Amino acid sequence: KKAAAMPKFDAMDLCTSNKSILGFNLSFFADEAEVVSTLFDQVCRWIDEERLKVPRVVEMDMERITEAHELIQSGTSVGKIVVKTK
Repeated sequence: KKAAAMPKFDAMDLCTSNKSILGFNLSFFADEAEVVSTLFDQVCRWIDEERLKVPRVVEMDMERITEAHELIQSGTSVGKIVVKTK
């Protein structure tokens, strides 16, 4: 099976077309369970109270990374695309 190639993109084009690629590492909060729990509970309350709207989320396994990239580039995606690494 051929591995997907690293996608190439122009960072300035992302800015001018109002697009982004985001990633973050939650391991920084590994020792902050109480703080994270409190914040998570607040977010859940806001969702339950409909004060916070959750965007549509499309989840794909890493094996579908090419499809995820094509969806992003299609310009038809709405909400978040999450690629599960494990």
